[in-house]
Amino acid sequence: DDCAELLHFGDLSILDIPFLCMDVLGPLMAPDNFPCHLMGKHDGKVKKADISYVIQQFQSLHKKSFSAQIDTIIRLLESFELTFLVEGTDDTYMFPSHLPFKKVADMWKRDDGKKVYVGRRVKCSSKTSIISPGAFSLFQCRACVRLQRQAQLWENGIIIIRAKTVRSEVQCLVIMTIPLGAIDIVCRGGVGCEKECKSLLEDVMTLLLDVIEEHSPGT
Repeated sequence: DDCAELLHFGDLSILDIPFLCMDVLGPLMAPDNFPCHLMGKHDGKVKKADISYVIQQFQSLHKKSFSAQIDTIIRLLESFELTFLVEGTDDTYMFPSHLPFKKVADMWKRDDGKKVYVGRRVKCSSKTSIISPGAFSLFQCRACVRLQRQAQLWENGIIIIRAKTVRSEVQCLVIMTIPLGAIDIVCRGGVGCEKECKSLLEDVMTLLLDVIEEHSPGT
């Protein structure tokens, strides 16, 4: 069409970009005050049946019809890093963009056993720059897939835990402290875990900077 664009993911190609944006991503990413939106969300988790239902609901409302299989649609969503399969399930998907807000104090509590702390801040280069609104949820998705699928997630934060033993457990908090302006990363661990904390910090930083470079370049 007039977009003159082709999207390609492995053996899957998308020729109709408006179809992808309006008929697939539109109802799945829509907020709750839209006529068609994902139902049954619980802390960002959605059943495959609910994904299929909202697509069918959108088709019925707009008198459209297409033959794409739900598994193909989910592959697309995973390729765009909009969702991932919740570990231990075969029909439940996490949508970071639909996570509820929570206070960081309720998620990242004081731990007297953690004596080592290291951290970094990623901040916009100027007051006129912003981090793209969807970049943080894309980072959450990528971090869960590549680092820890059972990470704790909420709207503007994620906690990743890496542990070979209970004694060497290190925790990493990544939180958007200034909306669209700054993201802080803090890793903590017990005495003697300096190396493990720094290693996790570098892994998280690499993922975060990659996402920002891809989806919010120049910030």
